[in-house]
Amino acid sequence: MIDWAPDETVWEQMYAILRERIETGIYRPRMPIPSITHLEQEFGVARGTVRKVLGKLKEDGLLRAIPGKGTYVAPRD
Repeated sequence: MIDWAPDETVWEQMYAILRERIETGIYRPRMPIPSITHLEQEFGVARGTVRKVLGKLKEDGLLRAIPGKGTYVAPRD
C-alpha cells in the first residue's frame, strides 16, 4: 500500500488511501474509523504520522472527533 520510495510523502499516501476509503463507502458516514494503534500497524507508520493524517481529514471535514468516544466519518450533506 505505502510506497517507501515515492513522489509523495508517506503521510500524503496514507491520507489518499483513507480519503478514498471514506469516499467509496468502505468507511461509511457516522462509522468509527479504526484506532490509531490499528492504523499504525496496518500502514507501518509512526503514531505521529497517523495523527497528522487524521488531523488533515478532520480539517477537510471528512472526520469528526467525539471526545471520549472516538473518531467517526462525518455525515455527508
